[in-house]
Amino acid sequence: MERGFTLSQNIADKIKTKIMTGEFALGSKLPNENELMDDLNVSRTTIREAVKILISKNILYIERGKGTYVAAIPGLADDPYGFEFIPEEKLIPDLCETRSVIEPEVCYLAAQRATKRQLSEMEAILRKMNEIMYELKMDESDQRMIDQLADCEMEFHSLVYCMTGNIVIERMLPTIKKAIALNYTTNVYRRSFELTVTQNLHIDLFHALQAGDADRAREIGREHMKTMQEKTGQRR
Repeated sequence: MERGFTLSQNIADKIKTKIMTGEFALGSKLPNENELMDDLNVSRTTIREAVKILISKNILYIERGKGTYVAAIPGLADDPYGFEFIPEEKLIPDLCETRSVIEPEVCYLAAQRATKRQLSEMEAILRKMNEIMYELKMDESDQRMIDQLADCEMEFHSLVYCMTGNIVIERMLPTIKKAIALNYTTNVYRRSFELTVTQNLHIDLFHALQAGDADRAREIGREHMKTMQEKTGQRR
């Protein structure tokens, strides 16, 4: 049993090496079992065990009916810090406080390093958010629109983090997405006025990033987090 595990772990390491060297590209579909068996000279059972090991480490994932894929950011877990085990009344203010420390500097770096393509992506996200907010002004209780807006906000902030070009900062994204999701599920964003204030800050940040004004971007980042803490009663 131990020998079998050692062999499957060894094969998992070989597949991981192929990912790290770029032979298996990030986000790409893994070769099928027969190809892997021929390439690595092992049995189907060993390949399957090796794949299970890599799935457990968030290096690979399965899309039903399609196959096995390399994760876009290998090794990145949905909940790396075990937030689901922390009571929301403690988690929400602490996440907000953490963002207030990190995010202004993230905005500063993003303004210095954002690419034209990233800025175009951000502009498209903001347009979509404006359209959703228009719908919400008609019906603030439209949960489908609220969910879509939450998704857009996650995309917006994820893009700001990616603009830094800092791989460590990018890997904080699950934490940031968790914080944003909680803001929506705990009724922080329920009134069109609050949404408008937040959206105006998003637009201001976009303009600062577009202008490459790092100091202004940092200032807006601070203002955004201050507004968030005031909205949720978390200023301390």
